[in-house]
Amino acid sequence: MASLRKTQRILKGLKLIGNFVERPLRVGDIVINDDGQHLIWANIEDVIDGFSLKGKIEKSNRADLKYTSESGVEVKFGSKTDTAVAEGEVEIKFNSRNSAFVSLKQIERSSVKLGLVDKELKKYWKDHGFDKGANINKYHFISEVITAQSGTLIFSQDKANRVVLKGKSDVPLTSMAVIGNGSVEFVINTKATLEIISETQIQPLYAAVRYRRNGNFEVV
Repeated sequence: MASLRKTQRILKGLKLIGNFVERPLRVGDIVINDDGQHLIWANIEDVIDGFSLKGKIEKSNRADLKYTSESGVEVKFGSKTDTAVAEGEVEIKFNSRNSAFVSLKQIERSSVKLGLVDKELKKYWKDHGFDKGANINKYHFISEVITAQSGTLIFSQDKANRVVLKGKSDVPLTSMAVIGNGSVEFVINTKATLEIISETQIQPLYAAVRYRRNGNFEVV
């Protein structure tokens, strides 16, 4: 059974997964790890009669999220004296493989209280054989979904990758916060990247858990 692709596990330090294909994920979704990608199986509320997640989900206060992973990402804002990066543009250098640049505006984290779903989820896993053999790594449970008001998320699987962004309508990019508005476009992209760029609400990141053979939760 394949592990999750590194192009999904973009923020491994924070145990977060990139939702690049923009699946409509919900906290409580049961997903199948198919060839290193998550496919939606069902939501726990749909498959357990009478079970509700009401009162079992906590939501965080909204805040901006700014993150460059692996400490191998350099961010440089252009200036009048810079010959490599024009004023109002920003250069992002990915010096390490599988690195990510993230600037999200007003994220809200929705997280399930695992202790309140443990009994029902374990029974469902056992009844369907999800706790046996290869199924242990195949079936996962979405424990957290991050929603952002807008944002820019760029992932580079290759090192020595250089990206230059500019603002739409010639709006200068002067800070990480401005990039988080999602009103950006590529000027230069030396190697392939995966990106989520949006001026409207998105669900760019999520977290998942699975059951270990000892019956405890483990973050994917």
